[in-house]
Amino acid sequence: MRRLLLIPVLAAAAIPATAALAGAGDQRVAVGAGVSVVLPAGWHLTHGKGTPLIEPIPRLSAATFPVHFSKQHCVCDTPRVADFPRDGAYLFVMEYPALGRRDARRWPAHSVHFHIARSAIAPGDCGPSDGRMFREGGRGYQVQIYLGAAAPASARRQIAFILDSWQVTP
Repeated sequence: MRRLLLIPVLAAAAIPATAALAGAGDQRVAVGAGVSVVLPAGWHLTHGKGTPLIEPIPRLSAATFPVHFSKQHCVCDTPRVADFPRDGAYLFVMEYPALGRRDARRWPAHSVHFHIARSAIAPGDCGPSDGRMFREGGRGYQVQIYLGAAAPASARRQIAFILDSWQVTP
C-alpha cells in the first residue's frame, strides 16, 4: 500500500512551480513559434503589435487593461501605449530568433524565478518601465515591463509568473 501512495506524491513533485501559482482563471496561450505562456486571470493578449518592427520579432504583448497604441512609437520602435491607466500593467517581449554562440553567452539563461522589484521600474521614454533579457531554446528574448504609478504589487508578481511560465518547444 505504501508504494501506491508514493506514486501520487512523486507525480505532484514533478509539476512545474508555475502550476502551483496558477489560479482558476489562468490559461496557457500560444504566442507563436512554439512559445507559450500562462496568462493570469485579468490579463489578455493585446490586439495588434503596436510596432512596425519585423526583427526582433514582437512575440508577446499582454496587459491588464484594454490597450490602445499611440501612432508614435517609443525609442527603437517599441510600442507606445496611449492613455496608460495608473493601475495598469503591460508586458511586451521581442524575440531574437537566432543567437550566435558569442551572443548566446552574453544573454542570461531563462530564470527559474523572475522577480520584479518596484525599484526596478524607472522613468523611461514610454513611461515607467524595466527591461530584461533572457535566452531559451537558442533564441533570445528582450522583455519590456511597464507599470502605472498606482499598479499594485500583485501586477509585478503576475508579470514574474508570466515570465516564469515561458515555454519554448521546437
